[in-house]
Amino acid sequence: MSRFYNLISRSRYVLLAAAYALLVLLMCYMLGNTTFSLGEDKVIAQRLHAMKSVLTKSEAFTYYNLFPVNVAYDRELVDWEDEYGIPVGKMPVTDRASLLRFLQIAKETDYRYIMLDVFFEEGITTPVDSALFSLIADMDNIVIPAHRDTKVADEILHSRQAFADYSTSIFDGDFGKYRYIYDDSCSMAWKMYADLTGAEFTQWGPFAFCNGRLCRKCLFPDFRVNPAGNAYTSGGDKVYYNLGADLLESTEDIDFSVLLKDKCILIGDFTESDMHNTYVGDMSGAYINYNAFLSLKSGKHYVSFWPMFLLYLIYFMISYILIKHTSVFQLIPFLRKVKSPVWRFIFSWFGFSIVLSIFSTAVYLIEGNIYDILAVSCCFSILSTCLEFYQTLKSKSL
Repeated sequence: MSRFYNLISRSRYVLLAAAYALLVLLMCYMLGNTTFSLGEDKVIAQRLHAMKSVLTKSEAFTYYNLFPVNVAYDRELVDWEDEYGIPVGKMPVTDRASLLRFLQIAKETDYRYIMLDVFFEEGITTPVDSALFSLIADMDNIVIPAHRDTKVADEILHSRQAFADYSTSIFDGDFGKYRYIYDDSCSMAWKMYADLTGAEFTQWGPFAFCNGRLCRKCLFPDFRVNPAGNAYTSGGDKVYYNLGADLLESTEDIDFSVLLKDKCILIGDFTESDMHNTYVGDMSGAYINYNAFLSLKSGKHYVSFWPMFLLYLIYFMISYILIKHTSVFQLIPFLRKVKSPVWRFIFSWFGFSIVLSIFSTAVYLIEGNIYDILAVSCCFSILSTCLEFYQTLKSKSL
């Protein structure tokens, strides 16, 4: 009879641990799909990226050859008005006549895709707008940025727009995760990925799917292409081309049909004017979008079974130990003397964080994704505290 009772008790522990571990894993997935970083994620991403760079070699993306075009030095002055429609002076914007000329050239070539990170805001007008906007709307495989609460200059551009807003850390305000899917729209990186691969996004409740596979809506992009603001490599080769000086002023000497063939043309401001602080350093918005696309191309957004199973196994083991022994302090002799609930919570949180950091590092090296440690450690510390409180009340009642 006692053996049967022990078997029932052990089965109850297993079921409770399995259920709690599943709940924590689901919470991890849902937190991963939030639009912000909790703060410590950025530091973890920075350290894991440095570790991975030392242990592994970065893959070379030769299929999607990149052709970067810098428009930072191609500017024109336009009339600008304040929120009341009163003229306040001139404002420099990207030279749209130069942009029109380059896109006309590119349209006649066999380029693969154009990621045009230049926003055409309502209220800014130039003489070439009609021709430029009609050309963009008529081109295939091109995306331009959209921003929330800001209208585009011409409705004809809506079909080519995708969001280019960046999510930030709630503590330091720096760039954190890249959001691929919005409520009713997608990001520039996702549109480029969908246009080139035919990928389809669906959603069922809190779960997101790409081509029928469970996926994530937000990621820390794997920044494999990072010019770091330098126009030339250490060997003297060009990192990017300036629109006017390097391309439009030398059209007679350039065979664009060869230069742009099968290229992903990345157009944007690559100088300090459009720099964002990331976990690998400062990076222009255009390169952030392109690296986010590369993360999709490498399948980083998919939820892989084995890394998830490894995390679930770890969560289950921790849950089982806590539920069966009430507290980790019962297993560590020199911590049994700690009586303060606050200090017991702090010590347990640090312990869980260390253990989870080790396994999260292993999962990152396997899969390349970063999972929350702060929230998960809090979940297990809260479970431990609640179990201790319940055990205390139970012993007093006896």
